[in-house]
Amino acid sequence: MKIAFYLLLITLFFQTHLYAQNTGENQFGAWYEITSSNKITKKLSISASFTNWDYELPADKEHLLLGIVGLNYHFSNNVIFGASYALGDIDSSFDVNNIPHTKENRIIEQLILLHNLDKIDFSHRFRLEQRFLEFPTENVLKHRIRYRFKLKFSLNRTIFISTYDEIHFNLNEFDFQQNRAFAGLGIKINKNINIVFGYVRHSFKTKSFNRLSLQLNLKFDFRATNN
Repeated sequence: MKIAFYLLLITLFFQTHLYAQNTGENQFGAWYEITSSNKITKKLSISASFTNWDYELPADKEHLLLGIVGLNYHFSNNVIFGASYALGDIDSSFDVNNIPHTKENRIIEQLILLHNLDKIDFSHRFRLEQRFLEFPTENVLKHRIRYRFKLKFSLNRTIFISTYDEIHFNLNEFDFQQNRAFAGLGIKINKNINIVFGYVRHSFKTKSFNRLSLQLNLKFDFRATNN
């Protein structure tokens, strides 16, 4: 437990100092997310997620809505490759003034590596994204790469600590795009459902945002129903 506690402190310390020069929002925003992972064969699973960001509480105009559905191939219990499609609606006026809603169609390829040490589960997620953005006057294709390091520490059979850091880079002209640092407490409802509540520090080049995060995570194995 001490290891997880120190890791949480280190994550928040670096986020606070690394982006201290940014002029971020003074209010808390909200990040709501539902994820689902469904095993359909020994090697294949279907994943889905829905995300709603509100950059202020109560919810104002700045937000992101994003739905993702994907197919994943499990090379082993520890190595997973996936391809997904996402549809999004983005209001970027928090970052760039007078920019209306942007529609996005996104194609995603990802590789996930898993391992564990005692009570700590680690994951590394590498993502490539092709983002087809529809602006009022033009359509733009942007390429992005992301890396997320995540750990989960079980306090007991029901409660766990979850934390991650994910950095994004644009690839059209290689450049930092954003970073997300999260720390939260999770509750395992049963073998299929858990809920995680926590804090996200969402940082861009010139601004950083504080968000309260609520995640509902679903995991099902539909192979059992076919036996």
